[in-house]
Amino acid sequence: MHFYSFILALLILTSCGMQKRMTAARATSEKTKRMVHDESVKLDSIKMILDVKAADRAIDSVLNRDVQKILKKLGGHLNSAQQLALIVEMASRSKSAFREGITSSDILKKLVLLDSFNTAQKRRELIYRMLTESVNTTKYQLFHYAAFFDPGVYQIPPSAMSIIRSHFRPIIDSIARISNKYAGIAREARIVFVGYSDSTPVVPAKPLYKELVRILNNTDPSRRQMNQLLSDLRAKEMVRNMKIVLSENTSRFKNFNTLKIGYVAYGKGEEYPSPRIEDYKPTDERRRIVLSYWTVLPDLNGL
Repeated sequence: MHFYSFILALLILTSCGMQKRMTAARATSEKTKRMVHDESVKLDSIKMILDVKAADRAIDSVLNRDVQKILKKLGGHLNSAQQLALIVEMASRSKSAFREGITSSDILKKLVLLDSFNTAQKRRELIYRMLTESVNTTKYQLFHYAAFFDPGVYQIPPSAMSIIRSHFRPIIDSIARISNKYAGIAREARIVFVGYSDSTPVVPAKPLYKELVRILNNTDPSRRQMNQLLSDLRAKEMVRNMKIVLSENTSRFKNFNTLKIGYVAYGKGEEYPSPRIEDYKPTDERRRIVLSYWTVLPDLNGL
C-alpha cells in the first residue's frame, strides 16, 4: 500500500512540475509575442519616417538603403522570435507534446532562446532609439562649387582649407553628438557626398578637358559624360577633405576607436538636384553643387 501511495505521489508531483513548466513556457511565449508586437510598431514608425525623407530627397539613396538593411535585419530577429514563441505555445497546450519536447531538449532550447530574446529587450530599445534619432536627424548640407573649387578644376586648393573646416564643422558636430550619445553601441558614421553639374560644356583644349578625356579614355566624350565625371570627381574631392578635417577632430568623440566611418561619393552629372525647383536652366549655378548627407547608424554586423 505504501509503495502504491509513493508511486501516486510521485506521479502527482511530476504532473504538478510539468504543469508549472507548461504555464511558465506559455508566460514566456506571451511575453515574447507582446515584445514582438510593440517593437514591430516601432520599426514600422521608423520606416514611415524614412519613406517621407526619401520622397523629399532629405536622405540619400545610399543611406536609405543602409537603414533599410538594418530594419530588415531587426525585423528578421523579431520574426524568428515570433516563430519560436508560437512553437512553444503550441507545445505547451499538450502535456504529452510538451513532455516529449522537454525530454528531447527541443523545447528547452527554444525556451532558452526566448528568454535570451526577452532579456535583451533593453539593448534593442536603445538601438531603436538610436535608429529613430538618426533617421529623424539625418539631413543634408548644400555646398556651391564656387566656395571650394576654382574655375576649371576638380581639386580643392590648399588655400581653401580654412573654408573647408568651417563648412564641415556642423557635420562633425552632428556626427559627434549622436556617436557620443550611443557610444556603448557598435555604430558606424555614414558620410555621403553627391555631386551635380549644370549643362555647361567643358571647354575643349583646356587642361580640364584634356584631363577628363584621359580619365575617360575616350577621345570624343559627350557633354553629359564629361559633366558626369566632373561631378563625380568633385564629390570624391570633398570626401578626401572631409577625411582630413575629421582626423583633426577625433578628440571630440567618445570611444572614437570603436566608431566605424563609411564614406561614399558619387556624381549625378546633369540630373536636377531638387524635385522642388521647377525652373532650373541649362546654365544654372543652383545645379553646380555638392550635397552632403550624414548620419550615425547601428553597425549592421553588430545586430
